Amino acid sequence: MIGEAIRRYESEIVRHIQALIRIRSVAAAGLPGKPYGEGIAGALQYMLDLGASMGFRTANADGYAGHVEYGEGDELVGVLVHLDTVPEGDGWSYDPLGAEIHGGRIYGRGASDDKGPAVVALYALKAIKDLGISLHKRIRIIFGTNEENGMTDMDHYFAKEPVPDYAFTPDAAYPIIHAEKGYYVIRLSRPRKQGGSPRTVLEMTGGVAPNVVPDRCRAIIDAAEAEAGELERILLLSRENPHIEAVLAEAGRLELTATGKSGHGSYPPSGINAISHMAEFLHSIGGIVPEDEFVAFIRSAIGFEAFGESLGLACSDPTHGRLTVNLAQIHLDGETAEAILNVRYPVTEDGDALFAKLRRKAADHGAEAEVTAYMEPLFVPPDHALIRKLSRAYEAVTGEKAELLSIGGGTYARKLQNRGVAFGAGFRGTDTKAHQPDEFVNIEDMMLHGVICTQAIYELARTDE
Repeated sequence: MIGEAIRRYESEIVRHIQALIRIRSVAAAGLPGKPYGEGIAGALQYMLDLGASMGFRTANADGYAGHVEYGEGDELVGVLVHLDTVPEGDGWSYDPLGAEIHGGRIYGRGASDDKGPAVVALYALKAIKDLGISLHKRIRIIFGTNEENGMTDMDHYFAKEPVPDYAFTPDAAYPIIHAEKGYYVIRLSRPRKQGGSPRTVLEMTGGVAPNVVPDRCRAIIDAAEAEAGELERILLLSRENPHIEAVLAEAGRLELTATGKSGHGSYPPSGINAISHMAEFLHSIGGIVPEDEFVAFIRSAIGFEAFGESLGLACSDPTHGRLTVNLAQIHLDGETAEAILNVRYPVTEDGDALFAKLRRKAADHGAEAEVTAYMEPLFVPPDHALIRKLSRAYEAVTGEKAELLSIGGGTYARKLQNRGVAFGAGFRGTDTKAHQPDEFVNIEDMMLHGVICTQAIYELARTDE
């Protein structure tokens, strides 16, 4: 067993995780050679420079992704990590870009998803190199930059570079995730009627990304013609609702703010949906402010549900779990109303049939449904050589059986043509708050992951089965 060799680099690993967190790498407008913006390009260059300083071969695929490589041979082993993050959001106890250490934890956006594992993967390869182990396969640490927003980075990268023969992505949890649900991002939309009642919702916005449970939603109501008693009734109802704040602004406008709790879109009950709370509150004052037809549809068809019941999509599989629906974003202005849903379904279901049901449901309410992103489900058979090798590494380090799991989250494993799975970096019983305020990585856990990761790379690089 050689995995323990990575522990000698702990102080360096911590320092580089902190430095990487401090580079804000949220998707932004593209620039020449920087398709996802300046910050993401900076994070990619930081890791490539670090890899080059360790003596590895490096390559940059037009700013979409990059890799460091060690070893020789025709076969290729890959470890896929990503350097982009979701937006910081509100509600942090520490600076989300400060990378502060408290109680053995590094806090910051991307600490666990996926900057900590990215740095560890690079040092796992360094540990193998520094041991002088001769490899007859090439090992690549592949740095992606668009995992949180559609994985178009990997489409570009694999159009230029070969898909690894064996690979894993440390972007989920242990032991081994050999199945991932199918994944839709769906835009629901309909035109808004012009010239309606003056007491109406003028604007409404909420949510930051399809894979995040929205923790904030804002609405502006034209209340110029509302009577004093009606306004007081709305203000009273808002004071009685812990999720709603109402403020009477100038020009007879009423500003409503709904607050919830962010969570990961792969499991909507992990958060509290602010859009759902806003829709419910607007329904409660419908006698004063006529309910917008689109918002009423969203409330009746989704509301606080997370499993697609009222949409007619509810389904489950005893091994791969339930279909989930995340009401992720909403936007209403003077012309258009639209919402973004993130639907994830078990690998045993027919995704096309499910979308057809949703499209018919939307049409019944005068709305259109459009797929803006899609990823097929992933399934790697339990008897695959990749599973055997990763199981051997995990069991050697932990002494525990490597169980096979199925998740709702989507990882780069989907881009690997059933040659890769998610493997680590999280451990059971620890919620690192990915996509939430106060995201962190536990240093002790990260180093244990480093031991497993190093051992796994070694197992995959071996020529024997």
